[in-house]
Amino acid sequence: MSDTDTKQGLVVVAGPEPDTDQPIESPKPSKASKLVRYIWGDDERERKYLRKLDGGLFSYILLGYFIKYLDQTNYSNAFVSGMQEELNLYGNERNFLNTWFNIGIILGTIPAQMIQLKWIRPSIWIPSCELAWAILTMAMAGAKNVQTLYALRFFVGLLESCSFPGFASILGSWYDRTQLAKRMALFEQISAIAGMFSGYLQAGLYTGMNGTAGLSGWRWLFIMDGIISVPIAVYGYFALPDLPHNTRAYYLNADDRKYGVERMKKIGRKPPIKLTLDGIKKIYTSWQLWAFILPYLMVAEAGYGTNFFNLYLKHEGYSVVKTNILPTIGNAIQIVAAFSVGWLSDATGSRVLTVVFIEIIVLVSNIILTAWDVPKAALLAAFYMSYVGGAAQPVVISYGHEITQWNANLRQLLVATGNIFTYTFSAWMPVVLFPTYDAPHYKYGYQIMILFGGLAIFGIFLLDYLYKRDL
Repeated sequence: MSDTDTKQGLVVVAGPEPDTDQPIESPKPSKASKLVRYIWGDDERERKYLRKLDGGLFSYILLGYFIKYLDQTNYSNAFVSGMQEELNLYGNERNFLNTWFNIGIILGTIPAQMIQLKWIRPSIWIPSCELAWAILTMAMAGAKNVQTLYALRFFVGLLESCSFPGFASILGSWYDRTQLAKRMALFEQISAIAGMFSGYLQAGLYTGMNGTAGLSGWRWLFIMDGIISVPIAVYGYFALPDLPHNTRAYYLNADDRKYGVERMKKIGRKPPIKLTLDGIKKIYTSWQLWAFILPYLMVAEAGYGTNFFNLYLKHEGYSVVKTNILPTIGNAIQIVAAFSVGWLSDATGSRVLTVVFIEIIVLVSNIILTAWDVPKAALLAAFYMSYVGGAAQPVVISYGHEITQWNANLRQLLVATGNIFTYTFSAWMPVVLFPTYDAPHYKYGYQIMILFGGLAIFGIFLLDYLYKRDL
C-alpha cells in the first residue's frame, strides 16, 4: 500500500522512491523532432531564427520564382494549345519567341544586379519588376500577331532579369553551407512545379474556358498567369528582408538582426562593400567567376532537350490535354531528384560527386535521344531521364557561394554573369540546333548535348581543383 496525503481537496499518492542507482533513460526524439532538427539544426536559437527566415524570406522567394518561371515558359503551353494555328506560326517563330525573351534577360541581368547593389533595395526593386512583368504577361492575351508577342516577350525578359540571380545571391547571404543546398534545390525546383502547374492550368483552360468572352484557351492562360502574379509581387514588398546587415524585415526583431549579422560573420560570409570600378575589375578578373561559369552553364545546357518534349508528343498525335499533361511527369521526376540530391549534398558535403552522378544520367538520356531509332518506350524514358539534369544546378550554385563567401559583391554577380552566358546560349541554340520545322528529330541537337554533359563534369572537377589549390 502507498501512503496518501490530502492537500486542498486533492489526493496525492506517494509512490515508491525512484532507484537512484539506475540511470534514467531520456525519451527518444520523435520522428517529427528529428525532421525539425535536420531542417533547422540542433541549436534552439538557430531553429527559431531559421523558421522566421523560411516563413518570410524563403516563402516569398519560392513564390517569386514560381511566377517568374510561370510567366517565362507559358508561351510553350500556349503554342501547342492553339496559338500556333491561330497566329499561323509554322516557321521558327516558337524559337524566336524564346530568343527575344533571352535577349531581354541578357541585356538586363548585370544592370539589374548593379541597381540592387548600389541604388535600390531588393525588397523594392524585385517586387516592382514583378508587378510590371505581370501586366505585360496579361497583355500577351491580346496579341494579334507574332511581332507583338516578340516585343512583349523582350520586355518580360528585361524585367525578369532581376529575379533569379537576385534570389540566388540573397539566399547565399542568409544561409550557411549546411542549410543552403537543400533550400537552393527547392528554390530551383519551383521552376518544375511552375511547369507542372502551367501544363495543368492550360489543359483546364483549354477544356473549360476555350471561347469564353470570345477568347481562346491559350489567351486565357496569359491572363490567369498575370492574375496569379500580382498578389505575390505585392507580398514581396513585406517579405523580402534585403541582406542581414541592412534588413528592415518586420518579422525580425532587433535581437534577430544582430544574431543574423553575427552568424554570417562567424562563417566568414561578408556583407557587400561600396561597388567601384576597381571592385568590378577584380570581380571580372577573378578565377572564381570564370571557373564557376563553366559547370553552371554546361549543366543547364546539357538538359536543354526537355524543352522540346511537348513538340515530340504533338508530333506523335497526342491530344492537346495529354501534350500539356505528360511533361509534368518529367517535372515531378526533376523535383524528386533535386530534393534528394540537395539533401544528400548538404548531409555529405560532397558537391562534386553529386553533380557528376546527375550528369552521367543526363549523358545516357542524350545518347538515347541521339540514336532515336529505338522503341517508343525507350524514347519516352530518355526524355524523362533528361529532367534529372535540373537537380545539378542548385548544387553548383551552392558550391559557388561557398568558394566566394569572402566577397559579397562577387556572390551577387556570380549567378548574374552565369545567367548571361546561359541565356546567350539559349538565344541561339533552339534556332540552330532545334529548329521547329525539324521537330521532333533534330540533326545535331542531342549530339551537342552530349558534349555539354562531358564539359559539365570537367568543369565541376576544375572548379573543385582550383578551390582546393587556393586553400
